[in-house]
Amino acid sequence: MENLESSRRRRRKFEVNIVPMVDVMTVLIFFFLLTMQFKDSRAIEINPPQMATSEAAKEQKKAAVVAVSKDGEFFFGDERVSIEKLSEKLRELAKSDEASEVVLLGDELAKYGDVAAAIDAARSAKIKKLSVRAAPKK
Repeated sequence: MENLESSRRRRRKFEVNIVPMVDVMTVLIFFFLLTMQFKDSRAIEINPPQMATSEAAKEQKKAAVVAVSKDGEFFFGDERVSIEKLSEKLRELAKSDEASEVVLLGDELAKYGDVAAAIDAARSAKIKKLSVRAAPKK
């Protein structure tokens, strides 16, 4: 009986050493952070048409930007919105004390109807100044 008790005392307790696992996980986290490609969520791919009479874009203060992509998506600033939401945001802009100036950017491959819908939304919101931006011809 003594022999059995002494063998129990000599047994080592089972331990899990997590230090190597933490090291491996740290290396993996750094690897993925360094190799990930972060896409700028604010980037909207709009290629405006070129015009020979277009002037270089002047720096405009507090002008709201409305963009129409080639896929028919509407953007108010950096946020993708539906045409109904765009109309609502433009109405709020027209009612605010801020300058209610809107710059419309349309992709050269956007449907004319989509661009016309954005213009109509700005007009029905009573926007005082609406300008359509195009790229100067090279």
